[in-house]
Amino acid sequence: MKPLIASQQVAKIWNSSLAERLDAKFLCQYFSGQINIKKLLERCASKKPLSELQVKQLIKAAEEVDRQARSDDVSHAFLILEDVSRFRQHLKQYRFAHRALNRIKVLKQVDDINLSKQSGSLYTLLTANEREDSDARIAHHAILKADVRGSTRVTEQLQNRGLNPASYFSLRFFSPVNTMLPTYSATKVFIEGDAVILSFLEYEQAPQQWFSVARACGLAKEMLSIVHANNRYSEQMDLPPLELGIGICYAQTAPRYLYDNDEPIMISSAIGQADRLSSCARELRRNTVTSPFNVDVFFPAEGPDSSGENLIRNLNGILLDDTAFKKLQSEISLKQLQLSVNNRPTVFYTGKFPDTESKNHDLVIREGHISLWQENSAAASFESAQCYYEVITNHKLITEVLSKL
Repeated sequence: MKPLIASQQVAKIWNSSLAERLDAKFLCQYFSGQINIKKLLERCASKKPLSELQVKQLIKAAEEVDRQARSDDVSHAFLILEDVSRFRQHLKQYRFAHRALNRIKVLKQVDDINLSKQSGSLYTLLTANEREDSDARIAHHAILKADVRGSTRVTEQLQNRGLNPASYFSLRFFSPVNTMLPTYSATKVFIEGDAVILSFLEYEQAPQQWFSVARACGLAKEMLSIVHANNRYSEQMDLPPLELGIGICYAQTAPRYLYDNDEPIMISSAIGQADRLSSCARELRRNTVTSPFNVDVFFPAEGPDSSGENLIRNLNGILLDDTAFKKLQSEISLKQLQLSVNNRPTVFYTGKFPDTESKNHDLVIREGHISLWQENSAAASFESAQCYYEVITNHKLITEVLSKL
């Protein structure tokens, strides 16, 4: 208790004059009886000497500390407890501030600034003339992944005939798709012979253009139309047909970016999910599934497959994830109706969406129910309550559904 009372006494009498002559730690040691006045004066000998009056004041203060330490009065103990509590509070605030400041880095390099800005982790303190247009800030995004199958076989056959596969795919698939990107506000993320990944970005200050999922569906339909037209040509040229599986996913956050030199590389969980939706399970490819639709989803009877997911059959179809369908419902007004297809009641949703040129397009979505895949076939008597959503591309079926409205 005595060193604590001594520290309070030091705080009471401390001033600039004492600070020039003494170390507060030594003065506290003197007041608490750890050293005598002679030792204290020796320790301040290298600085300005204390005056006689100052020495008398220190001796009197030491006697007061000794009196308080011997007294039964505990009021000084409460004051000490207050000080210790305040010190502990300040210490915790200091440590919190230290942790917070360690997470802040002042960026100076242009590349570092651009990377942080694209990743959504840049905080800018700008003057009025430095402020940027906030329209460029991404709020949400959708991803379209098209799994192009059969490109390897077509490439080999074209090469065997002395033809250029690059020209074939460029003229008959990639170039037509590229011309449609501005119409549907799509951006290329990755394009290769057997994979196409496109992003549909929504910006904070342009909510009137938040049609990312609807426009992804529209562009997906256009891509399948291109493939079907090219397959008719391939049939005439005795070439194997191309097959396309398309998955569309939505993320309610902005994507992140890495940079390869000046090229941005998008990082988004929606890319991996769209990749899964665009695929076709081997067992479903090997076995014929009787269905008037291009997409079917099954629970494997023996449990989830090696990836822990359901089995998907996507043959020239477009599959939406649940989040994308919910987003679509907020983008456009969808009407629900039920039709009998192959003597089975099927739920459809229809609506219209605008492209970037303000032209409206019809959209028809089928609500399917996940079935059971058992012994290399679909279990006829099983249908779960869990749904999946397919964008219909069959013109005859689209016409039939729209005519019912």
